[in-house]
Amino acid sequence: MFSMSIIKLTSLLVDKLQNLVDAFYHYVDLNHYNRVEAYKLILETFYQAIDYKQSLLGKDLRKDIRLLRMLDSARKFLDTITEVEEKYGASVPALVRETFRRARAVLANVPEDIPRYVIICDGLSIIDMIYIVTRLRKELEKNSMKGFFVAPLINPGGVTETYKFILEPHIYLYNGSLTLDDIAKNITKQLLAKEYIVFREYDRLLHQLKSVHVNTIVDTMFKLTSELYNKILHLKKEFHSVVVLISDHGYDIVTGDGMYKIEHFWRPRSLSIIASLAIV
Repeated sequence: MFSMSIIKLTSLLVDKLQNLVDAFYHYVDLNHYNRVEAYKLILETFYQAIDYKQSLLGKDLRKDIRLLRMLDSARKFLDTITEVEEKYGASVPALVRETFRRARAVLANVPEDIPRYVIICDGLSIIDMIYIVTRLRKELEKNSMKGFFVAPLINPGGVTETYKFILEPHIYLYNGSLTLDDIAKNITKQLLAKEYIVFREYDRLLHQLKSVHVNTIVDTMFKLTSELYNKILHLKKEFHSVVVLISDHGYDIVTGDGMYKIEHFWRPRSLSIIASLAIV
């Protein structure tokens, strides 16, 4: 990847993720799979995209040509994230600013009488985000990404503190007590939103799930993601609103001695460093 402008880099990242969301939408049939199986398929795709040999749930996606294409899209997305983080790490704050500029441009086309809500999640994975967006498209019968906006936000540290610095570098340097609530208030003001919610349940569980079976982790995170999905669907159906969903970092499921745990910090091809933003 040659030297690229912030605008081109942001476009590259957004295009890769939106292509991946489209792939999941077309290949993960929520009418065919039950919902937990669809969630597991998205999760398995990412972990096999990280490592061909790794299969968390025992399903080799390479044996199904449809799933192989989905796997290829996931691998290309992760390759792009890795390359941007390695070569353009110093530009991450500028990339985030450009992504938020694009989010404001999308929201500028939303009629003023439609309420906007911001949900900022501490620890929402790109897997959880894609599941939510894919399921919403099915629920709302959106065959295209029109009306949806999804973008990755690279957080090189994979932790909340790095995210705070990326979003508010000047305030962070002069105010060590900057919180996610402060970040959420600022984003809500920037996006002219009605209210915000800080959803902390992911991060709480990340620090509890240690030395457990992988299915315990998957079932727990699926249940939590379904809870968040229902909150979003309620806001959309009850108030006919637009929801901006934002995460500060992701997480990684790692193994040791046959048991599993969740961690979130930088490592090669880590999902922890992928934060995200969606307008739905």
